Amino acid sequence: MSAHGDMIKVTDGIERVVHWILAGSCLFCLITGIGFMYHSWSFIATFLGGPYAMKWMHIFSGLAFAVSFVYSFFMWKKDCQFESQDLQWVLKGGGYLWNVKDLPPVYKYNAGQKAFFWILVACAIVIIASGVVMLNPLYYPVVMARFAYMLHAGAVVLLGAFIVVHIYLGTAGNPGTVSAMLTGYVSRPWCETHCPRWLADRDSWKPGGEKDVA
Repeated sequence: MSAHGDMIKVTDGIERVVHWILAGSCLFCLITGIGFMYHSWSFIATFLGGPYAMKWMHIFSGLAFAVSFVYSFFMWKKDCQFESQDLQWVLKGGGYLWNVKDLPPVYKYNAGQKAFFWILVACAIVIIASGVVMLNPLYYPVVMARFAYMLHAGAVVLLGAFIVVHIYLGTAGNPGTVSAMLTGYVSRPWCETHCPRWLADRDSWKPGGEKDVA
C-alpha cells in the first residue's frame, strides 16, 4: 500500500482492470440482451450490425463476464466475508438513512458492499449456467431450456437493480468513492469514514506507524 500526499491507495491496478472488465461486459450483455428481448429496442441490433453480429457480441461479452467474474470472486471473497458487527451496521442503516454517531467501524468493505458482492455471485452463477444452456437449447430437455430462459432473465433483472444502487452509492451517493476504481486512491478522511479499521490496520503495517510516502 502507498499514499500520495494525503491520498490513500485502496485498490491496485489488477483490481481496477478486473472491475471494469466485469462491469463493462455486464453492461454490454445487458444492453444487447434488451435488444433481443424487445422489438422496440431493435435499433440496438441495427447499430451493432444486425441480430447475428449482436448475438456473437453478446456471447463473447458473456465469456469476458464469466472469466472476469471467476477472477474477481477469488480476489474479493476474503474481504467480503460477513462479520458479527455487520448486522449492527445494517440495523443502523449504514448511516445512509439517518444520522448515526456510533456506527460500527468497517474494515475494507461494509455490509452493503459485501451483500452486493454475494448477490453478484449468486446472479452471475445463474446467468452463466443458464447462458450455457441457451447457447444450444435443443441439446437439453424442453423444460430445462425453458427454465434457463426464465432464470437468465430473472437473474439479470435482479442484478440490474442492484447495479443501479451500486453505481449511485459509488458516485453521487458517496462523493470521492469512484476514484477508488479510477485512480486507486481516495482521501484519508474518506478512509476514516468508510473503512477506519482497515486504515488503522494499514498504518500499523508501517514501522512506528509511519505513513507511506509516494
